[in-house]
Parts: sequence; structure tokens; C-alpha cells
Amino acid sequence: MSKDLESSYLLIFREAEKYIPIMSIWWTTFIFKEYISEDGNEVLYCIDSHGKVKVFEILIIYLLYIIHISILFLVYSIFWDNVFFEFLKTAIQCFFFTSLAYMLIYTLKSTIISFMFLLIYELFAIFIRSEFTTYISIFENGNRVTIHVIITKYLVVLLLSVVFLVIGVYKNKKFYC
Repeated sequence: MSKDLESSYLLIFREAEKYIPIMSIWWTTFIFKEYISEDGNEVLYCIDSHGKVKVFEILIIYLLYIIHISILFLVYSIFWDNVFFEFLKTAIQCFFFTSLAYMLIYTLKSTIISFMFLLIYELFAIFIRSEFTTYISIFENGNRVTIHVIITKYLVVLLLSVVFLVIGVYKNKKFYC
């Protein structure tokens, strides 16, 4: 029975890792479409001087998404122990995708191209098995997450995400000024 529980743990978190992080940019893509791609979008930046920088909207979208997935992980914690590291890993992955999407949206000036770039990255990192993809991948591909992995790998991913967010704020300020 314990072997079945362990294999279901690995299977569920391997599948969750494929879908939960990339879906964190779903709301961002559709909310920011009007600010980037629509005709007359410069008017949205001229109305309010505070409205030029959209980092607070990005962080609110991210936090709402984390609240939603925390309910899922709370249910997971009923069946398995030590789900907190999986939740922490997933939250960092979602922050990586959200901050990278924010930077790419204002760099490429397109929400669709940004979404497709991130989708291709995820598919490449998850399904292509090579030494190069293991180096650039933020995914664990079904391996158990320990505190050592959080400290060594995901702390770097978190710092890189903050850098992407800062670059996104800079690009956002330069968008219509």
C-alpha cells in the first residue's frame, strides 16, 4: 500500500509541475492584452500617472493564483506528508513564469508572443532530455523535492525571477513615456 501511495505522489506532482506553473501566466496574458496589443492602448497609460507601472497588478495576480493553488496543496497535504516543499517549489516556479512573462510582454510588446515563448520553454524543458535542458530547466520532472534542492536550485530561480521582475518594471516605465 505504501508503494502505491509513493508512486501516486510522484505521478501527481510530476503532472502538476507540467500545468500549474505555466497557468500562472494565463491571467497575466489576458489582462495585459489590452495594455499592450489593442489599438489606442497608449490612452490607458496617459489617464493616470500611477497607472504606468503595472508591477502591483502583476503581484496581485500572482498572489491570487498562489492562493488558488494553495487550496489544492492543502488537499494534497491530507494524503501525503511534506507537501510544503512541493508547494514552495511550485510557488517559485509560478513567480519565475509570472516575472518572465511581465518582462517579455513589455520587451516584445506582445502578449501572445510572450506566452508562446514561455510555452515553448516549458515544453522544451520538460520533454527534451539532454544535459543542456537539465541545466536550464526549472523543473524536477517527478523527483522529490528536499530542502537541499530548495536552497541550491530554487533560491537561484527566485533571484533570477526578481531580476526579471526588475527588468520588467524598467521596460514598463520605458513603454509609453
